[in-house]
Amino acid sequence: MNPLQGTRWQFEKTCGKLLKCGHHTCEQVCHAEACGDCPRSGLRKCPCGKMSVQLPCTKDIPTCGDTCNKNLSCGVHQCQQRCHSGQCDICRQTIVKKCRCAQRRKEVPCCKDYICDMKCQKMRDCGRHQCKRKCCDGRCPICEQVCGRSLSCRNHKCSSKCHQGPCYPCTMTVDKYCFCKSTYITVPCGREKVIKPPKCNQTCKIPSDCHHPDRKPHRCHFGDCPPCKNVCNNQLPNCSHFCPMLCHDAVKVKKPINPLLYSNKHKIVDQFEKIKKPCPPCQVIVEQKCLGKHEVNEFACSAVVPYSCKRACNRLLPCTNHSCVLECHEVKNAADEKSAGSNCSKCEEECSKPRLPGCNHECSLPCHSGDCPPCSEIIRMRCHCRNILKYIQCYKWTTADTESKSVLKSCGLDCPKVMPCDHKCPMICHPGDCCPNGCEKRKSVRCPCKRRKKEFICSMVTSGKAQVKCDDVCREIQLKQKQMQEEAARKKQEEEERKQRMEIEDFERKTKRIGRKKRNRVYEEKIELTFMQKYGKTVITVSIAVIAVAAGIFYMSS
Repeated sequence: MNPLQGTRWQFEKTCGKLLKCGHHTCEQVCHAEACGDCPRSGLRKCPCGKMSVQLPCTKDIPTCGDTCNKNLSCGVHQCQQRCHSGQCDICRQTIVKKCRCAQRRKEVPCCKDYICDMKCQKMRDCGRHQCKRKCCDGRCPICEQVCGRSLSCRNHKCSSKCHQGPCYPCTMTVDKYCFCKSTYITVPCGREKVIKPPKCNQTCKIPSDCHHPDRKPHRCHFGDCPPCKNVCNNQLPNCSHFCPMLCHDAVKVKKPINPLLYSNKHKIVDQFEKIKKPCPPCQVIVEQKCLGKHEVNEFACSAVVPYSCKRACNRLLPCTNHSCVLECHEVKNAADEKSAGSNCSKCEEECSKPRLPGCNHECSLPCHSGDCPPCSEIIRMRCHCRNILKYIQCYKWTTADTESKSVLKSCGLDCPKVMPCDHKCPMICHPGDCCPNGCEKRKSVRCPCKRRKKEFICSMVTSGKAQVKCDDVCREIQLKQKQMQEEAARKKQEEEERKQRMEIEDFERKTKRIGRKKRNRVYEEKIELTFMQKYGKTVITVSIAVIAVAAGIFYMSS
């Protein structure tokens, strides 16, 4: 089997195959897929990208003649040459630049960097030596000197390059032995004093110091043996339970020290000793009821005594309504666990049973068992229409439902209320609004010109749904009336103008007569009046009356 089978190879040189155009070759790196179309075919742009031209792939696209305006390598200025091929020239403008450490300024070409002669005073990454590099940008190089500081083991020095922070631990090792010297471990240099001794697999052979002959085997160790982990299991006094605590025959405690035996120059050292402690009181949990048997609590066996739960006795008294209010006590001569005994409290209360909803009267009997008798008190209330005062027995009112209460409160007379439509309510004395569905009486509605009339239900009239509109006849009559009114107004104006003209002529004639000093003669000027001037008002009045009568007859007939 060929181990290279399935491996994909790729040559690093260009493809070189002739493209579809037949003039150019593929310039991609050697590949397996199709070469694709010629990159110089189709719509191409001039070097500055402002003009697009469709040319054959054998012809180079000409320049557009406009300014290049491409961003130069400085990223600030733009190329000011005409549209050209190839890369733009470097930026040759002169600007004021800051040096790399940003402490000095100088006018230099835009394409060059400015580096000053100031030495960096910052500390290197080690925190012990200065940088001293010219025009440092703040990224100081790492320190190349040897550290030489003492390691944490206090036995060797650090041989690494100068650095910041603590040195690496010492790579040397030391052997650490167990108590019996049969087991040891290798630890880093300087850690032999703080690392615990190794765990030895040998069994400890120190004899037991408690009443248990056999102790749990444990390994070799330094210092005292661990305390016994067996249960004490000695019988406790005053009960039949056994001590459940761990063995306490040899308990290590601090030994009391007399400070008078030590001077101020001596440091007091704590001393310990082993003593045998007595078994603690029995802590086995047992259940105990209170005196009144209200609750069951759990107590330690050594603390069980009769107790009161401090609640009310709460045994049901013979009245069956109240309970004993004495503090929890031992009940004597009780019929059962819920009934009161002979030494419980006596009921001296009045009847406090709840009455029916709506009844505010108290029961006249003392506290009793069973239901209270019906309330016979009389209550007064106004009927729905507020005209008559009714007297009703309390139990009838409180036991009635909503419909029955409405009947009891009604006086049985006609409702005297007037509805918003000015009609009287047709219902018998009732609760709520009159005719909630609206007035059912009929009411006439006329059109705006008052000629047409139609009857609707009153509720439709008040809600604005009932409307009568004028028809073509109404509009024709209104038009004729308007024309006659305009004609009458015109004639009235002409008559007033004629009278004014006659008064002016009469005044001028009298003025001329006085100026000529003629005899005072009386001249009567007779003017022939036309038929309309004489009888115009009468004709207009009669015409209006005839039109009104005709309209009324037409309205009544419709």
